[in-house]
This record gives sequence, C-alpha cells and structure tokens, in this order.
Amino acid sequence: MKQEGMIIASEKKELFKYNTRDQKLEWRISFENKIVGISRIENFVFVLTQSWGSLSTSMIDYQTGNIKWKKDKVLYNVHIFNDSIIFIDTTREVVSISLDNGNENFRVKTGFRWTSPKMALINQKIYLFSKKKTVLLDLKTGALVESKLPSKLDPKEITFIIDEFQMNINTLNSSDTGFFPIYDAGVEGGDSGGFDAGGAGGDGGGGGGE
Repeated sequence: MKQEGMIIASEKKELFKYNTRDQKLEWRISFENKIVGISRIENFVFVLTQSWGSLSTSMIDYQTGNIKWKKDKVLYNVHIFNDSIIFIDTTREVVSISLDNGNENFRVKTGFRWTSPKMALINQKIYLFSKKKTVLLDLKTGALVESKLPSKLDPKEITFIIDEFQMNINTLNSSDTGFFPIYDAGVEGGDSGGFDAGGAGGDGGGGGGE
C-alpha cells in the first residue's frame, strides 16, 4: 500500500507522519526512549527504541498513529502472514504473534544447533533452512517437519534470498544472513547496539552445524 507524498520520520524520541504534498502533519507520537530504527510494512510501522542497552519494538497503526503494542525485544527475519507476524527470536526460536495485539500464538525451537537458519516464504509456505537442513513450519501449530526446498533451490548454494513476502515489501533491510532487523537503523556511529546482521549466529560459513 503506497501513498504518494507521505513520509514517516523520527526525531530523537518522536515519530511523525508528514504529508509533503499538503505540507501537513498527519500525526506525531512521543516515546519515552530514544528511537534507533524504524520500518514500515503495509499498514504497520515498527519502531525500535533503546534505553541503557535495552531494546524494545512498538507497532504503530500507519493510518492513525496509534500504538498497537510494545515488546521488549527486536524482531528478526520478520514475515507477516494473514493476521500473524512470524519471526526468529534471539533465542533461535520461531515465534508467531498476533498482528493486532502482539499476543504470542506459539514459540518453537528451530532445531538448528550451530547456526541461525534463513527463513523464506515460498509458494505460501514458510521454510527454515541452512546448508545442511531444511524444515517446513506449520503456520497454525508451529510444528516443524523435515522438508526440502522446491526444485532448483539448493540450500547448500544459496547465500542470500529475497522471498515472496520481501518481493512485495520494499522497506525491509534484507541481509538474509540468518538474523537481521527490519528497521531503518539510525544509530549514531554505525553501532547498531546488537543488530549485527551476521553476528548473532548467522549462516555465514556453514561451519560444522546443521
């Protein structure tokens, strides 16, 4: 959903939506802590704030500017599917939360012991894979089943992937090395305070794990 003449911007602890065509402020929100990253996906704006090394994610309604929910964590490898947000947690678990209120639907260990898997939406199915292992995620129960990627896709050779979800969303920072935040990060000095795209166990070299 694109809207010409609309921008989302932040100033230290404030986020605002501005109509550049009419030169009109649509809404403005104040946060308790410093904003260090923002991203928009469809009708949702995700805001990352930081206080004394602690990071939190808030989800904002793009139209109204209302804060829908807040979680004391960073969402990595985010995919929105129907009314849920699927992401990989820093605990290397796959988590599903409600898009509307942030309540957790399920949480399951990925089973990848030595690497953080890549996650991709392919043919309306979510796969998690590394060079040595591929599983299919049941979007209702969170069950993981051994699987294979569709023909012609070799997980041993894939280094980066922009999947069906990301092809339709142009606001994601697509690192695809396993972990990556969804935010347009504005942390001073380039130190993202823990959002190193490959530093959280990415699948950079294959190693000896799954």
